[in-house]
Amino acid sequence: AHVLREGRGERILVLEDEAHLAAAFHSHPYGRPVVGYMEDIQRLTRQDVEGYFRRYYGPSNAVVVVAGDVDPDRVLRWARRYLGPVPGGERPPPVRIVEPVQRGERRVEVVFDAEPSLRMGWKGPSATAEDAPALHMLMSVLTGGRSSRLYRRLVLEDRIAAGITASIEPGQIYPGLFSIQASPIHPHTTGEIEAIVYEELERLKAAPPEDGELQRVRNHLEASEVRRLRSNFGLAIQVAGSASFYGDWRKTFRYTRELLQVTPEDIQRVTQRYFHKEGRTVATLVRPLEPGSRRP
Repeated sequence: AHVLREGRGERILVLEDEAHLAAAFHSHPYGRPVVGYMEDIQRLTRQDVEGYFRRYYGPSNAVVVVAGDVDPDRVLRWARRYLGPVPGGERPPPVRIVEPVQRGERRVEVVFDAEPSLRMGWKGPSATAEDAPALHMLMSVLTGGRSSRLYRRLVLEDRIAAGITASIEPGQIYPGLFSIQASPIHPHTTGEIEAIVYEELERLKAAPPEDGELQRVRNHLEASEVRRLRSNFGLAIQVAGSASFYGDWRKTFRYTRELLQVTPEDIQRVTQRYFHKEGRTVATLVRPLEPGSRRP
C-alpha cells in the first residue's frame, strides 16, 4: 500500500489507519503504531522482544482487578504468595513530546487493491479534559446507532455508505484525534461521504441538537450502564481501564453521570471549537489506477 505522506517525498508501506495517524501526528508517538511498522517488526529478534517484555511488563506497571463473590483477604494472600516474587520491572519513561498545533489540512492516499474507504480526523483534547464528555456525546449524536445523524442519512436514507463509525483515538492520556470512518457503496465515492459529513457538522455549529435527540442518547447510555454490569469480567475490564487511564477506579462509575449532564449547547460548543479545516486530517483508501488512466 503505497502512501505519499504529506510534506515528504518518500513513499512508505502502511495501511490506511497507520497512514492516517502518521499524517495527523508528526511529533507525538501517537503517530506510530504501538508495536511499530512492519519493517520494524521484521528486524526484531526473539531476544529483543523478550528483553522488552521483561523490562516493562511487570507489577510496577500493571493493574490487577478481581471482581465477584470473593474473599478479599484470601485474594491478597494469594497475590503476595504468587506475585510477590515477580520482579517489579521498569516504568516506561513519560512522554514529554507535545504535538505542535496543526496549521492546515493534511490529506493522504493509500493505494491498495481493496474497496475504497475514508478516515477523517480532527485534533481534540485528552480523555481527562473538560470537553471530553461533550465530544463523546457528539460521537453518539453523529454515529451512535440507526437514529444517529450520519448513519440515518448516509446508510438508511441516501444509501451512500455501507456503514459509518466514530472513535477518539489512538489513546486517552494525551490529546488525540476525533475520527470518523466510512466505506462507500458503489458507485458512490468517498468524496460524497466527506461532503455530507461536513454538512452535518456545519448544521451542528449553526444550531445545537434538540433535547429529544440528546435524550435518546442518554437513554442508550443508561441502558448500557446496566448491561455492562451483568458480568464480573465486564466489570473488571471497566475498573482496570479506569484505574489505568485516570488513576481512579471509581471514574468508570462517575463518567456516565458526566455524559448525562452534557447539554445541547455543549455539543454545539465543542463542534465549533474543534471541527475546523486547519486541524483536519483525511485519509482515503483508493484502488490502483489502470494503465494509462488518471485520477479525477
